[in-house]
Formats: sequence, structure tokens, C-alpha cells
Amino acid sequence: MRQFQIRKRIGEKSLDLLDKLIGFELPFLLRQILINYSGLSIEQDYYIDKNGNEWILAAFDNFNSIYKLTTEFKDSGWGNKIPFGYDEGGWHFCLSFDEETFGKVLINRWTDHLPEDQFVIIADYFEEFIDGLHERPEHLK
Repeated sequence: MRQFQIRKRIGEKSLDLLDKLIGFELPFLLRQILINYSGLSIEQDYYIDKNGNEWILAAFDNFNSIYKLTTEFKDSGWGNKIPFGYDEGGWHFCLSFDEETFGKVLINRWTDHLPEDQFVIIADYFEEFIDGLHERPEHLK
């Protein structure tokens, strides 16, 4: 069967727009994840945080969703965060650029929680989250 070369999932111009929106350059690893996996699901989608909570990464976000939600967070006074993926229920995984949580991965529990309780830290840094992803146990597939 013929093999095709896959285009980047997000281009440099789009990444530059995100840099300008948050006022920081996105970390290299986040840029690479978005370039290669934006809009896609992966097999290694299961993460257990340091409190033993289990999270499933349904897919990495696409540019339009990332840009829209980042703007919404800023406009709503919820801070400077880049949503990069979402779980099966629609909660977003975010990388924080806020002073008090800078560099940490948060989950945006926008349903069922008050705004002051909607963001919870699940990893101390992005690489910890990415390296901690692995395949779901059989009983969760």
C-alpha cells in the first residue's frame, strides 16, 4: 500500500499566535506534541497523578479549540493557561502560565465545580505528565 507523508498538525504560525496570546514562548515539548499529535488520540492515554487519581486523555486539542479556550480563560479571569488535550467527559488538560502554578499541568473541571475550584494540579510539569502517560489497563479499555 502507498505510504503518505503526514503534514504537521499545527504550523509554526499558529504556534506563534499562541505565544503572543499568552505572552510566553511555548515549551519545546508542548510545541512538538501539538505539531505531531494535535487533534489525535493516542494509545498511551492513561495517567495516574501523585494523589492516585486516574485520568484518560481522550485526544490532544486542535488549534481552534486551544486558541478559543485560552482566550476564554483570559477573558473570564481564569488565568493564563493553554489547554492541550481533553478527557472523555470534556474536561481540559492545561499547561499553566500563571505565576502561582507556572509550568504545572492542571485539569479544568469546568462542569460540576465552582470557578474557584475548577482547576486542579495533576502534574508538577508538562514532561512529568507526558512521560507518565501509558496504555490503559485491560479493565478500562
